[in-house]
Amino acid sequence: MKPVEEKWEIIKNSVITEYDISPIAVKTWIDPMEYYSETDDSVTIMLPNNKAKILDLITDKYKDIFIIAISETLNNDYDVNFIVDDVKPQENEVIQNNFQENESSNSSLIKKYTFDNFVTGNNSFAVSACLAVAETAGTDNNAYNPLYIYGGSGLGKTHLMHAIGNYLNEHNPSLKILYVNSENFTNEVIKSIRSGKKDNTESMTILREKYRNVDVLLIDDIQFIIGKDATQEEFFHTFNSLYENGKSIIISSDKHPKYMEILDERYLTRFQMGLQVDVQPPNYETRKAILIQLNQKHGDKISDEILTYITDNISSNIRELEGAYNKLIALSKISSNEITLEMAKNSLKDIINPNKNKVINFDVIMEEVTKHYNVSVNDILSNKRNKEIAIPRQIIMYLCDKLTEDTKSSIGSKLNRDHSTVISNINKVKEMIENDPSFEKNIDSLIKIITSL
Repeated sequence: MKPVEEKWEIIKNSVITEYDISPIAVKTWIDPMEYYSETDDSVTIMLPNNKAKILDLITDKYKDIFIIAISETLNNDYDVNFIVDDVKPQENEVIQNNFQENESSNSSLIKKYTFDNFVTGNNSFAVSACLAVAETAGTDNNAYNPLYIYGGSGLGKTHLMHAIGNYLNEHNPSLKILYVNSENFTNEVIKSIRSGKKDNTESMTILREKYRNVDVLLIDDIQFIIGKDATQEEFFHTFNSLYENGKSIIISSDKHPKYMEILDERYLTRFQMGLQVDVQPPNYETRKAILIQLNQKHGDKISDEILTYITDNISSNIRELEGAYNKLIALSKISSNEITLEMAKNSLKDIINPNKNKVINFDVIMEEVTKHYNVSVNDILSNKRNKEIAIPRQIIMYLCDKLTEDTKSSIGSKLNRDHSTVISNINKVKEMIENDPSFEKNIDSLIKIITSL
């Protein structure tokens, strides 16, 4: 059973309860809706044929609401389409066999994710690198191969992956492009292994032809493959085959390869052969720009006062930022009144709660700094002294001293350091702040994130 199909009743109930839909509207519109099908990024909902004449009305009224409900239930974005049962598509138009997708597999790309609508903000280097790869893939000047994009959840890595694929579709349509997330790749490997054992078919050969005969392979969330022996081994040989033949490989992950646990040397070497770029949490200006762009797309339905409220209270995740805005748009579609700040606060209380008094303590600072620098807690607490670990550790000491009531001795004991080491490292951070404006800006950004949690 597929994800949306499995949660269909929960999703419908969420639509009814979250958006306060009247009993008559539930009976007339929602109850007759049936799950029909889904792909990796789209869901089709079927209506009885007596609704055919008002299909456009239903789509306009409920599409955004179902998009939000599905996203919040599954933590994954899907487009939503409505059909009536007398015009439902043929099965082979909706469900594709795992090994017989579109010849270029371009259909797996989400068309709305482009470079044009990615708000660059403080991620100009990451965007420039991705665009350089898109411009040179399939040529003799194949740049930054492989490209390894890393950063926390909901920061835009998947958007950039699809933007590369969509750029190539537009500017170099002859290239064979394949985008896949690691979960689907793993499932295909497992299915191939099982099929081969069961009936002695050439399932693995078909799988290898699919993945090794492309010009550009984009694989999302590679961290979920690491540790799965068969899948990991298959990807290793696929990587080698593509790289040796001059094909482009783009990978995304939640952290830099050298900070991935149980990653052996042969993978680390390959992941670091090209270019690694990190996607940073959006700063205030970027968050506001993202909301303004969304608002313009929807006809400026939400006031600037409300956009500022969302910007102030959601600081580290673009997905949550967009989810909050989309929830208000859905609310505006079912409300006859203009959305006020008070209505927005009430609607978004489950997403943001600025009145909660969350204590800023050592654990909060540790979590945010390690996430920001893509390092592990174990690394911070270890005796490692390389720059990638030492600087985040020093920043944790500085922020604990600045934002908490902990004594320097207490901070040191939590980090397995003595009192004098803490004082020395705090002074080092202060010196870097005084001498390096970009470092000072980075510290300010971290403080804003931590104090707005």
